[in-house]
Amino acid sequence: MLEISAAIITLNAGETIRKTLAALDFTAEIVVVDSGSTDRTLDICREYGARIYSRDWEGFGRQKNWAIEQARCTWVLSLDADEEVSAELAREIRELDEAAPYDGYRLPRLNHYFGRPLYHGGQYPDLQLRLFRKGRGRYNERPVHEAVILEGRAGRLKGNLLHYSYGSIAEYLEKFQRYTRLEAERLHAEGERPGALGCLRRMVLAPCAKFIRRYIFKRGFLDGMPGFLAAALSSFTMIVSYARLWEKYQPGPAGPQRPDR
Repeated sequence: MLEISAAIITLNAGETIRKTLAALDFTAEIVVVDSGSTDRTLDICREYGARIYSRDWEGFGRQKNWAIEQARCTWVLSLDADEEVSAELAREIRELDEAAPYDGYRLPRLNHYFGRPLYHGGQYPDLQLRLFRKGRGRYNERPVHEAVILEGRAGRLKGNLLHYSYGSIAEYLEKFQRYTRLEAERLHAEGERPGALGCLRRMVLAPCAKFIRRYIFKRGFLDGMPGFLAAALSSFTMIVSYARLWEKYQPGPAGPQRPDR
């Protein structure tokens, strides 16, 4: 059995963190890096014996890398505070051996929208590289949609990592504000300027194509209303992210000020 540190970053995750922690009895330790929770997140983490650090927010990738650095075990399982290791996945991880020719493992992630698992619409399997040897895996430092870069060979497990993306419309709207802002900042930092053709492609053509691909061709309609919302809201996120980038280049409070004349 591998010696594993679970590494989790948190911010006001009291609604979901208990599920995450309760499923980690196969790990040797739990490391939590919190960026200012004001709810019961830290009390719940203490109940499960987590080693807790407080650290100012520096973006998803940097925050997760810092959490990984605090791990004391040979292997790291990196999780978000709204994810849960299924019983099947936990059994698989317990059976892993150091002699296996892998430096990391990809896990199929089963996303849940508004209480329903999404098996269609291109949502599953949403493979995530989350279990890896310390020193061989590290997140890129993108401000959003960060991913682990592995030095070595990756295997694949079968059990699901359960992801409770959005439990309610209110929760979606709260995360939506943060993600669209971060995506606009990423595009801005990469030097993208929203010209007429860019706006047409990014705010009309690409979102429409994405919705049609996910809802129709990848059969998101089979997941009922949550499947429709997943496809529609994902496309809407693309539109608003680019609109926020466009806004950065406009005169006035939201963008650069016009010089006095």
